[in-house]
Amino acid sequence: MGNAKLKFSLTLILLVFAIVPALVVGAVGTFSIISYEKSAKIDTLKTVSLSKSSAIDQIFTDYISITSTLSKLQPVIETASEGGEAADDILDSFDAADKDIIDILIIGSTGNILASGTGSMNGSFEHFNADGAMPTVSALKSWESYKTDAFFVSKPIYADPDTKTGGELGYVCAVISVAPESSIGQAISGTYLGNAHYVLLDEEGNAVNFSGDGAVTRDGSFGSTKDEIFANTGNVSDINGYDSMYTAGMGRYEYSAGIIPNVTSWRWVGIADNSNFGGFAASTNLIGWGVIAAVCIIISIIAMVIIAKFVGKMHDMLKTMSAIGSDEGGTEIRFDVKKGRSELDDIQRSFNDLLDEIYLSEERHRTIAELSDNMLFEWDFHKEFMYVSPNTLAKFSLRPSDSTLSNGKFIDSLMNQDDADRYKRDINGLLKNKNSFSAEYQLTTVHGTVIWVLLRAVCITDRLGEPLRVIGVMTDIDNEKKLELQLSERASYDFLSQLFNRNTFIRTFISELERRGQNKVGVMFLDVDDFKFINDRYGHSVGDEVIRFVADTIRTKVDGRGGFAGRFGGDEFVLCYTNQEDIANLENIAMDIIDQLNNGYTTSDGMLINVKISIGIAFCPEHSDDANVMLSYADTAMYFVKKNGKMNYHVYMPEDSASGEYVDPEGYYSNGIPEETEQ
Repeated sequence: MGNAKLKFSLTLILLVFAIVPALVVGAVGTFSIISYEKSAKIDTLKTVSLSKSSAIDQIFTDYISITSTLSKLQPVIETASEGGEAADDILDSFDAADKDIIDILIIGSTGNILASGTGSMNGSFEHFNADGAMPTVSALKSWESYKTDAFFVSKPIYADPDTKTGGELGYVCAVISVAPESSIGQAISGTYLGNAHYVLLDEEGNAVNFSGDGAVTRDGSFGSTKDEIFANTGNVSDINGYDSMYTAGMGRYEYSAGIIPNVTSWRWVGIADNSNFGGFAASTNLIGWGVIAAVCIIISIIAMVIIAKFVGKMHDMLKTMSAIGSDEGGTEIRFDVKKGRSELDDIQRSFNDLLDEIYLSEERHRTIAELSDNMLFEWDFHKEFMYVSPNTLAKFSLRPSDSTLSNGKFIDSLMNQDDADRYKRDINGLLKNKNSFSAEYQLTTVHGTVIWVLLRAVCITDRLGEPLRVIGVMTDIDNEKKLELQLSERASYDFLSQLFNRNTFIRTFISELERRGQNKVGVMFLDVDDFKFINDRYGHSVGDEVIRFVADTIRTKVDGRGGFAGRFGGDEFVLCYTNQEDIANLENIAMDIIDQLNNGYTTSDGMLINVKISIGIAFCPEHSDDANVMLSYADTAMYFVKKNGKMNYHVYMPEDSASGEYVDPEGYYSNGIPEETEQ
């Protein structure tokens, strides 16, 4: 019964798809094929144009991301607020990293240029919008400053970028080239579908590129369609797909248009001459319909003979394949291959071998996932399916069905914003470069704790270089990472005072001197008077309390004010000031420290101990811009106080060294900064 039904079905299908189409093609084939050709080529025009718009959108997104990142950097905020050269190196590096960036500028709130990536711009920003906020992406502009046409991407700079409070200090502005050799120029260049052109229109309707045959003029016009494009693409619900596109004919042209997703004020247009959409089918269809009908009849007769011979084996194959795919089927079901040597027998044997390999591979993968402490995931681009190993789901609150690795949506919900942004950039780079990467992130577990993980992922491509899968492994490195951070912190701080140790202070001090620009830097050298007497009289535990009391006191004088402090060992402390108001008032600050320490503190045994201290002060560049020399001068000034009554401060003068007030018996500064000694 089954064979008869299968034979009847195949015969009926053959008649319907061979003989009936031959008659239909003879009557209406010419018109249907012409219509099909036009529809297919219009779809090609839409598909290729939409693909190009995705590339353009990614370019815009990258530049918006660059300006957004720059607007949140502290040197940029400092330059926008106070001026100066704090952001010059950053602007230079971003400007040099991308050949398409003509310049990166920091613009004040009134349009004045505060800093330039090229270092050559000053005055007022050429296209500053004084009446309202600067656009994220501008229209195409003609620049007198750069002697070219370009657009700019801008982001406001806030005093507090996290909350966007404190007022807008200005803007970060990247001027982007649209020259033929630029990324945008390359993305919109060339023709397709015969002589179709891809045109990019800015918000004012100007064309970034225009076709040489006059199809599109410089102002973006072709016929009267420019206004129509903007009118019909302004209220779309899905700016990333076919539903958002507007397709129409205009005279001799067919075109499709749409919005650039992240720059919704711009439009893209794919435009082609009508001659591309017909002609071939009309000339060939009339000749071919008769041949098609004759061939269908001959094939029908031959096929019916062949069906009778192979239908039995086909029926068995369909039955077996149905069992394998059904709920009742299992991984052990195989084709019952006879001893025949026909093509169907070979197909069945090959299919059995393939099922065996798939079964072994699945078992191997499942066993590895269950035995390994590593957490596995795999994204299949064709099926758009995310596999996540059970141990991953047990540790993190994830929904694989909602994950789409192609847009970075997977573990980003478990991260803070900085890590999430970095993770998405890493995934985008992985998919763009089709390689592998390794990075560390902090994730929130199902229990609410935050742990460190190491994520390694690799992109697997097909023979054409298109992504097939992304396979990744996450490893819990929380204990190792926390130990690493603890060791790093301990290596930088003095254990007793919890201030910078000697080496850390000197490294930080040298860095401050190197980046100070035209600003002053002040340094204080402090030494507790008669500290040996305190140790001898009250004991070393009280001496340790004195050290902590001094450290806690001087910490209040630098924390939150741009300065830092360190302990050089014993009862010696050093403070660095970079705040210009504090530097101008450094002598008063020194007296405040002396008075506050002299007021004393009460020990754990109830004793009041008044701590006296001597302070030496030196300034950069007034005394020197060398870290070693400045510390030696401040030390010399401190010894001047020691020899002249103690419990006071003194600003270094050249006569202090010349008069022999201070002798450097250990050669600390004459021979360079020594290695840190254990205290």
